[in-house]
Order: sequence, then C-alpha cells, then structure tokens
Amino acid sequence: MIGVTFSIKYDATYSERYQKLYEVFRRFGIVKDRTTSCVFLNTEDGAAVKSALYLALDYTKDKAVVFTTFSHTMIDFGVN
Repeated sequence: MIGVTFSIKYDATYSERYQKLYEVFRRFGIVKDRTTSCVFLNTEDGAAVKSALYLALDYTKDKAVVFTTFSHTMIDFGVN
C-alpha cells in the first residue's frame, strides 16, 4: 500500500490541480481518504504514483510525499 500526503497552494489554479490529483488517486485505487491531505492507495508501485503526481501538481507551488506502508491496519479517530 502506498500513502500520499500533500499540500496544494491555494491560488487561481488550485481547483484544477486538486481535480488532477484526485484523478491520480482514483486511478491507483483509494483505500482510505479520511482527511484533506493524506490518502492511502491500493498499489505497491510508488514510482508510478510519483510520476503521475509530478504531472498532476505544480511543484513550484505544491508538495507531496509518497511513502510505502508496511501495515494494512488503520484506525480512524474523529467525526466520520
């Protein structure tokens, strides 16, 4: 499973970049999407995720961290 945490700068093209970002997430299969800045994807191909995110975001403004998770146990806290 691959995790992605991200920060998108709010500006005139924010909505377009956010939409592209979630298109990438849907393509790789979202497992958990409980916050506004962290998702878990049903893939082991971190390199493909990084490449897709590079095309979706503007790295002069935005940030993303792609990481591999080693446990599939997740616990949610807070309002659903």
